[in-house]
Amino acid sequence: MKRLFQINLLFSLVFLFGLSLPKLARADSEDFEFYKKYGHHSKAWDDYVKQGFDAYDQQNCDQAMTGLKQAIATQCQDALVYFKMAVCSEVAGTPYTALQYYQLAEEKLAKLEVIHRYQKDIYESYGRALFQAKRYDESFPYLVKAAAVGSPSFGLYYMVGYLYSKKNDNKAAIEFFDKALAQDTSKAPPAILALVYREVAKSYAKDKNYQKGMDLVNKALQLNPSDQESTQLRSEISNVLSQQSILQMIHSAEGTVSGEQGATNPSKPPPPAAAKLPPLESQTLKDPTPPLGTVQSPGTTPPASGSGSGTTLQPLPPPPPPK
Repeated sequence: MKRLFQINLLFSLVFLFGLSLPKLARADSEDFEFYKKYGHHSKAWDDYVKQGFDAYDQQNCDQAMTGLKQAIATQCQDALVYFKMAVCSEVAGTPYTALQYYQLAEEKLAKLEVIHRYQKDIYESYGRALFQAKRYDESFPYLVKAAAVGSPSFGLYYMVGYLYSKKNDNKAAIEFFDKALAQDTSKAPPAILALVYREVAKSYAKDKNYQKGMDLVNKALQLNPSDQESTQLRSEISNVLSQQSILQMIHSAEGTVSGEQGATNPSKPPPPAAAKLPPLESQTLKDPTPPLGTVQSPGTTPPASGSGSGTTLQPLPPPPPPK
């Protein structure tokens, strides 16, 4: 039962990453003509190559590999033969064999005198095989190149986003995850799509966009309710959102109390009116009349106003006698 699940998961991954069997039909009969004109052909193995190419076009990887293996056994070293063997090995569930053939295909494709579409397809195909073998550092440059020059696909953008996420580049990861989710996912297997939603939710949570992360992990659990990792992730995001809500309520309450206190505090009394008068000038005003009890010295004139002191206090003279 476990083996059956692994096989089904493999085919789901193959579908997700753009390698579904219907897509094998891209390699039409023109490939055999290209092989005869530009490839490593020989009468010793041409019939085997033709048998393998025909089966490949009919989406029958078992028969395709039978013919292509016989061609390789008779010393055929053709780029297209290696590439088709790599694809079929990947579909058959032998990723390490696929990697060996992709490496040979890459070397031979680089030496072709005429451009073939596999020269561009090799980036995604080889990168995907490395990705599935968890050789992420090696797969990264291939898949980034494929995203730049290849055809947009859900699986390709997902893999690039996942690799950026492993490099802790959340901004780039989210960019490619969003591109992946913008593709048609209607035919993606639910279990695989749930896995994608979970990984995208992780990146949004790392970027502190917790609400978006919650939305995506909920979608993951709708598709796969038994996924324990998604359940744990949802619990963690929920706790963060609850804490944020509590803090927001506390801050809101503190702001309300502070506003009420400001409105009820008595204001300081206004300063007295005199305090608003302009300051007196520096000159001191004096009474021009001599103070009572002052006697001017004979032959002197009263001091001018503001001239300073010049008088001494004397007792009052007695009143004159009545006449």
